[in-house]
Amino acid sequence: MGVVFTNRAADPRVPRAGVGATMARAWFPLAHEVGRGVARRLMGREGHPRRPGFTEWEAEPSFDDATWVIGEKPGTLLASAPMRLLGTSGRSNPATAWRIEYVTTDARDRTITATGAFLRSHRPWSGGPRPVVAFAPSTQGVAKHCDPSYSCSVGMSVTLDGPVDIVASYELPAVTMLLAAGAHVVLTDYPRDPDFDWQLYCDHPSGGRALVDAVRAARSLGLSADAPVGMWGFSQGGAAVGMALERPGYAPDVTARAAVVGAPPSRLNEVLRHLDGSLVTGVLSYAVAGLLVVSPEIRAEILSSLTREGMDHFLADTATCAVSSVFTSGWRSTARWTHSGVPLGELLDDLPHVNAEFDRRELGAAGPSVPVLLWGSRNDDVVPVQQVLDLRDAWRAQGTRITWLEDRTPRLPGRTGANHFGPYYRHLPGNVGWLIDQLCR
Repeated sequence: MGVVFTNRAADPRVPRAGVGATMARAWFPLAHEVGRGVARRLMGREGHPRRPGFTEWEAEPSFDDATWVIGEKPGTLLASAPMRLLGTSGRSNPATAWRIEYVTTDARDRTITATGAFLRSHRPWSGGPRPVVAFAPSTQGVAKHCDPSYSCSVGMSVTLDGPVDIVASYELPAVTMLLAAGAHVVLTDYPRDPDFDWQLYCDHPSGGRALVDAVRAARSLGLSADAPVGMWGFSQGGAAVGMALERPGYAPDVTARAAVVGAPPSRLNEVLRHLDGSLVTGVLSYAVAGLLVVSPEIRAEILSSLTREGMDHFLADTATCAVSSVFTSGWRSTARWTHSGVPLGELLDDLPHVNAEFDRRELGAAGPSVPVLLWGSRNDDVVPVQQVLDLRDAWRAQGTRITWLEDRTPRLPGRTGANHFGPYYRHLPGNVGWLIDQLCR
């Protein structure tokens, strides 16, 4: 296994002193609290929650339903409620957390609500103004109970009565490490279409807008407007961050100082073809959901192409969380999902209106004006590394300061996603250190 850096001979990520202690403060309490919650559920002492179990949250039914908004500016905070954040209840990594509902706009300039979370670190900070990291989550699933602002209070929960459903907040190690380093964190759940209640999945322009509007909303809860802003995103989140960086004019009051962008699906159509028949085939269902909400023309193209089996898989995948999709669609070819027998990823690429939407979501049109740590994996079995390399070259050609990291973990068998997710955790400490170092300058 190896890592290559192309712009310096040595590792250019310069973590702050004490990265080992930061990891310990972040991960030991997190492992303890997640493990305790799983044990309590196995012993029947705690239910398997599907909705946030907080009185303040349940008293706000509008939180769970995306709605159209009239007369409010993007970034307006509509509601907030205290929430539990696993791994932060003790003295080693104390934090205060709120779940938030706020106003944003989608790629078609429609004003809608979105949800997310504001996580305030109480760790000591001495590097100038305390920064905030705008955190764009990776794919968790498009059902409401998969939202990161909810799952990070659950950790892991398995539901067996009915379809197998697994809530797994697998990015908590990144969130808690950023908090342990002393940064506040604001994350978005991504917006939903109010008519269909489906997440605007991998709609990168909408995701980027929702991310910066979440930062704006957190300012109503005490986040300083002068806090240096960093951005963090992996996979789906990496593309959302990339789009936010490419289009800074949307929120000139939220100016990033640096960003970590990992394995972004900058050409979504290629990713969907690459995924077919893998353990994470269910991601194609998420992509379909995110496309169906765009226009009547796209709905007509897609729905007329799906068989009953294809619709059954689509409905099963979109009703459960990402880990659960391995039971419904893992290692299945989508050729039986379409009337033509063409795998779904290939078919979508041949539909004119869908293909035009793919083009609108592609990254690389403008280079970010801030330093970016961009990384990919040579043998990534989810996002082909070539499109990440192409994005690197496109951004560099437009003047972006890129620190490029390429993971060289050997190809692992089974197309399980291990070559996608494994490098994320492998490089997590160094990438957090790089971002915090940039925010201290």
